[in-house]
Amino acid sequence: VTVTNPPAPLPKGLPPMLGAGAWRESDTVARVLKQVPGSATIHDDEPGHTLYGFNACARDHIDRYFTDRTLPAESTSC
Repeated sequence: VTVTNPPAPLPKGLPPMLGAGAWRESDTVARVLKQVPGSATIHDDEPGHTLYGFNACARDHIDRYFTDRTLPAESTSC
């Protein structure tokens, strides 16, 4: 089946963002955020979609980003 909504480039000028992905989704998150200079991605090799609830390392990085816009290293593993 042909894709009806193919991915398109993100708009230019977006502020640095933080992405978080568990298991197999972290590669997709990283690929998208490579379009936004200064962004970072948190990787976790565990299955599931609950990084914030069950991964203290990821939660700490996410909290820092939300409270003072501090990003971890470009590719951080938790």
